Order: sequence, then C-alpha cells, then structure tokens
Amino acid sequence: MLYQSAPAADRLQRVVLFHDFSQALGGASYLVQVLIAQLRRRGVLVTFFAGDDGSGFRRDDVDFIPLHGKPLLDRTRLSALTLGLYNRAVFSRVHDWIRCHDSPGTIYHLHGWSKILTPAVFGALRQVRERLILHAHDYFNGCPNGAFFNYTTERDCRLKPLSIPCLRTQCDKSSRAEKLWRSGREALRRELGGDVAGATRMLLIHPGQAANLKVAGWPAARLHAVRNPAAPPCADRVRAEENRGVVFIGRISTEKGADLAARAAAIAGVPLTFVGEGSAMGELRALNPKSVFLGRQDRAGVARALMRARLAVMPSRWSEPFGLVALEAIGSGVPVIVNDRALIAGEIAGAGLGVAMNTADVVAFATELMRLHADDACISAMSRAGHARYGELCNSEESWAEQILAHYQDVLAEAAVHQEMT
Repeated sequence: MLYQSAPAADRLQRVVLFHDFSQALGGASYLVQVLIAQLRRRGVLVTFFAGDDGSGFRRDDVDFIPLHGKPLLDRTRLSALTLGLYNRAVFSRVHDWIRCHDSPGTIYHLHGWSKILTPAVFGALRQVRERLILHAHDYFNGCPNGAFFNYTTERDCRLKPLSIPCLRTQCDKSSRAEKLWRSGREALRRELGGDVAGATRMLLIHPGQAANLKVAGWPAARLHAVRNPAAPPCADRVRAEENRGVVFIGRISTEKGADLAARAAAIAGVPLTFVGEGSAMGELRALNPKSVFLGRQDRAGVARALMRARLAVMPSRWSEPFGLVALEAIGSGVPVIVNDRALIAGEIAGAGLGVAMNTADVVAFATELMRLHADDACISAMSRAGHARYGELCNSEESWAEQILAHYQDVLAEAAVHQEMT
C-alpha cells in the first residue's frame, strides 16, 4: 500500500477525521463511515472527532471523540448566534489533542463542518494546516450559503463571496439576517484558518466544482477532484421497464426539489414514493395527496423502494455537486431524471443513463414522466446501460479510498520538504 512503502519520514501514521455527525444520516455522513472502514481495513490508525454526542457510533477500533454539539437548526436563536459562530470548548478540545498527540505522520481531514461544528475548528487546526485536507461535499469552504446559488431568484450565483455585491444580496433560503450570520461564519473561518483556503488542499467530489471555488479565491493548485464512490443498493438489475412509478430519495426539502417532483407526478398521474425525511413533508402531502412517504430507510429499505420504481428523480433547484442518489439508482438499473444544473447531468444524459432537463418547468417535467412511462423500450435501454456503466461516473469504495490515501501521502511528502526547508 502507498502508506506502507513510503520513506519513513513521510509515512502515514494516523488520520484524524472531523465530521458533524457520527452516524450515516445522509450522503457526506455516510461516506465518512465508508472512509473510516476503508482506512481501518488497510491498518491505518484513525481518530474521529464527531460534532454530535456520538450515541450512534458503533466502532470500537477507532479513537472516537464526540464533541457533544447540537445541529445549528436545533439551537435557540441566541445559541446559534453565539456557539454557532465560535465554540470555544471545541477549539480547546481539538487544540489540546493536537498538542498532545500530533506527529509528522498525522493527516487531518476535515470532512464536513457546516451543520454542527463551527469556524473554531479551523482555529484549532491552523497549527497543522500544512497537513490539513478539506472535502468539498458542498461549498461552505468558500460561499456563505454553501451553494453558490441564490435561493430567492433560484439562479446560480457567480458573485465573489464576501464581496460588497455578495453582502448586499439576499440569497439565503431563510432570511436576510441568516445571510449576514452565515457571512460572518465564512469571514471568521477565513480569519481563523489564515486565508480563504485554510488548508493545503481541497478534495472535490466533481471536477466541475473548481470553477466556483476559484471565484471564492481558492488557488487552482490546491483543488483536486476525487469523485465519490457509489455502490448500488440493488445488486441485480431492476427490471424498471416492468414497473410503474417514481421514487424520490433524499432530504425532503425545497432546495432538493421535492415539491417539483410532487407537482409533476400529480400532473402526470403516476405514483410517487418519497424515501427520506425533511421540512417539506406537510407541503408535499397537500400538493400530492396520493404520494407515499416511507421515511428514512436503511440500504435494504432503499433497495426495496428502487425495485418497485420505473424512474428515480433528482430535481434539486441548485447545482448538485455530485448526485450520489442518482448514481445509486442508475447502478441499480433505475433510470433517472435529473435537473440539468447538476454537475453530473450532462454525463448521465450523454451516456444514455437518464434524462437531464429543467425540472423547475413542472409541466415539461410531467410530460417527460408520462413519455417515459409509455416507452418500455427506452426505459429498458437506459436501465441496462446504467446497470452496466454507472461506474464510469464514480469510484468504487476501494478506488475512492486509494485515491484519498494517495493525497494523504502527497501532503505528507510536501510537508516534510517544507519542514526541511525551514
């Protein structure tokens, strides 16, 4: 393995991971669990700092440190304004761990921090920033609202984050006050981290993310694409051409376009199943009373939902940086309709694995649902192609881990050279 064959001065000794959640609640939190498993399988020592209380973490082969924070959305307004900006206890805990346990062979990997953790973690990690890697599951390491998207106008945003035009624009999904608060968090992150990057490199989940992060001020040389892994929940191809109905999998919210799916399915008169939880469930029941809500499901439950579906949909309003849900459906043999803003949309359509379109045009969306429900041959062709070729657009869990390990090793080598020069 890469970390075993490297020179002693550069050898990977430990990976310190940081993430908001200690259990797999969604895409990024699921992937951090995959990464932990892959690292331990290769014998790499892991310390895992989780922002929550750790009640859902079950591994005993990891040095696990829960930070006992609450999701920002669950805090009172006063708590969010204070601890949501800077959590001194978290700073002290991380800073003290580094002081006691750091070594030249330790890599720090901040996987996700926007839901519970605060810019305080960047202050603690500043002392080891030459061995710090960030992961771009969203755009919170550059854009205040994490999306380079104006939720008010429902348009992609190309303003330079924290510029005067940016600060004057109300783009937040909630309110002007929350935009200013999020801008404060981003400004504080940059100040505590030392610059806009605050790390030696960022791992992108799709190469298309680089354009936005460059607008934010990230140097191109620090941006490196490592596509997410996707493992289809259904091992055997779903015979989608024999099914009827649409499945929406993921967070049930406005930005994910759950309401667009509900409206389009109602117009088309096709069954719709939601797998997941979220704030928009009440609205969706009114928009499409016949829709079925299964709630959050484990992978077996997701597989059962896919096995009954003819189509999956990913109609997010913003430019999804990857689309794990879409690729898992495609790999299972269920074609997808995706918003053409998603970074993988063109790749999916170009490979004949699904349809990319403006899903915000609900009438056109409904028309496409009806067309595909009437065309068994088209669905069969996309189903077979997706089941055979989904891997062209993503990594396997093993190849994903190997690429990340290669970045760890490169960072250690660069840090060792820098240390020798100073």
